[in-house]
Amino acid sequence: MDQLKQSFAAAAKYGFWIGTGTITLGALVIWFMVTGALVEENNSRTSKIKSDVSAVKSLQMELREHPNQISKAAMDLLVEGRQAEVLQVWQEVYDAQRDILVWPEEELTTEFVDEFRDLMPIETHIAHPPEDGQEIPSSYRNLYAYYIKDVLPSIAEIAKAEWEAEFRSAGAGGMDAMMGGMDSMMGGMDGMGGYGGMGRGPINIAGVEDVPLVDWPVSSQSAIITELFPWQGRTPSTLEVYYSQENLWILRQLLAIVADVNGEAQQPFEAKIHVINHLSLGKKVKFTAGSIQKPGVAMTGGMGMGMDMGMDMGMGDDMYGGMDSGDLYGGMDSGMGTMSEAPDPVDNRYVDTAYEPIDGATLRSALESESPEDAPLKVAKRVPVMMSLQIDQRYIPDLLAACGSAPLMVEVKQVRILPKSAGSSAVGAMGGGMGGGMDSMMGGGMDMDMGMGMDGGMGMGGMGMGMMGGGASQGPKEKFPLDVTVEVYGLIHIYNPPDEDKLGVEQVTEDTVLDGETMAQSAEEDLKEGSNGAGAGAGTQPAVDTPDSALPPPAADPDATTPAEDATTPDANEASPQPAGEASVPGGSAGTTG
Repeated sequence: MDQLKQSFAAAAKYGFWIGTGTITLGALVIWFMVTGALVEENNSRTSKIKSDVSAVKSLQMELREHPNQISKAAMDLLVEGRQAEVLQVWQEVYDAQRDILVWPEEELTTEFVDEFRDLMPIETHIAHPPEDGQEIPSSYRNLYAYYIKDVLPSIAEIAKAEWEAEFRSAGAGGMDAMMGGMDSMMGGMDGMGGYGGMGRGPINIAGVEDVPLVDWPVSSQSAIITELFPWQGRTPSTLEVYYSQENLWILRQLLAIVADVNGEAQQPFEAKIHVINHLSLGKKVKFTAGSIQKPGVAMTGGMGMGMDMGMDMGMGDDMYGGMDSGDLYGGMDSGMGTMSEAPDPVDNRYVDTAYEPIDGATLRSALESESPEDAPLKVAKRVPVMMSLQIDQRYIPDLLAACGSAPLMVEVKQVRILPKSAGSSAVGAMGGGMGGGMDSMMGGGMDMDMGMGMDGGMGMGGMGMGMMGGGASQGPKEKFPLDVTVEVYGLIHIYNPPDEDKLGVEQVTEDTVLDGETMAQSAEEDLKEGSNGAGAGAGTQPAVDTPDSALPPPAADPDATTPAEDATTPDANEASPQPAGEASVPGGSAGTTG
């Protein structure tokens, strides 16, 4: 018993250490037992997951379509729903445009309009050259020629401008043709003596200038006639009648944009747009990138445009119009017999998705094709348009907004901002090439000199009939010192009747090319954009692209000084035009005005 007491006494003395060791050993045994089972289970499940992933990857390589019929059926429903939405929108924009593209039944009679009522797209109904029975009666075509002559003044009134140019109807010639040429020869003076510069118009009994709200030089109007109606002076063909009417619809819309920007203005000093330098559409509009120069550097943009417009329009593919050669293929309608085949009126009138002109044969082939790669041309024909306007630079944003809000919307692609004199230079140069016949030769030299004078510092843009060299003479201030010349380049879509069967949706594969890239490339880019968007949403601030971000930032000029504010400086809080460096410019150089 005493030995047992001694043992208990020793245990009591070292009990803490004995207990600690026992508990530690027990915990280690339990930990090894538990973790061993967990590691075994983890390895087992990891191996199973890797095996399943490998099986899925091998299945994806063997099968191009997902084997799950339920998910495939659901995806097919989504695709069909999206196709239905696209067709519905296509139908809606086509129906809305039909209410805009209306033939003047009252002026041209119901019988005439019936000839064109259901011919959209007309390229699928009338071939070139026309087949037997496709030409409408010549009496209808002559009626339309007289209609054009009568309707142009009323179209100019949309922008509260005045129409002064002479349109030669079928059979006109002799003195009428010569007078039309004289209009173009003298047109170069319009850009210098209009009320947009220093001159003043007549004053009425109320002491207010009795001039149109918007100045539209006669040389610019003559250019419109030559460009949009190259058949003037002879009987147009059926295709020319249709495209001429399409030109009128677009011309109305461009002038309506001018009217919308000017709003309720009644006098020129209230207007925002003061001069229509030039309007153009179709083959004459080029989407060509140009260069940008620092403000104050001598620019050739205005002269370049004027030369191109004057020389190209006077001597290029419009040679079939005008007095000298307009009747080369007039046949019996012009009384001269056929000497050469007329060009297809639709050649280079429209552009593709890359803004490249397309000829009539390509367009007709695309409209008849069932290939999905021709779908963009089957949906709509894209008409390039250009407006060159003299506008108060503070209201350039209003002009661009009006283009996007127009019923016949102008999809703006490029904007070019030039000094005000550039618009006068272009108008002057047009006077040398728009009249046709001998005036295209006589006016050219004179107007080229005027264009050079404007770019070389002769100061003719706002000096009326006087010429100022290097500021030697003094005169009254300009009426509109904040005005600049703005050229807007864009597209107007003429939608074709919806036809799902012509789109070739069933033929679309990953190798189908649309808008210059395959469907697989397009899908890959969409996935990348989606991934980038998700990453940005998780907390990454997305980079903001700036216009012309590829260009280096302008270097600081240590000699630059801040110009003193005066009465002609716009308020900093008011809308200001975008810098020239933020706009793509077609040909020549662009810069801001000082």
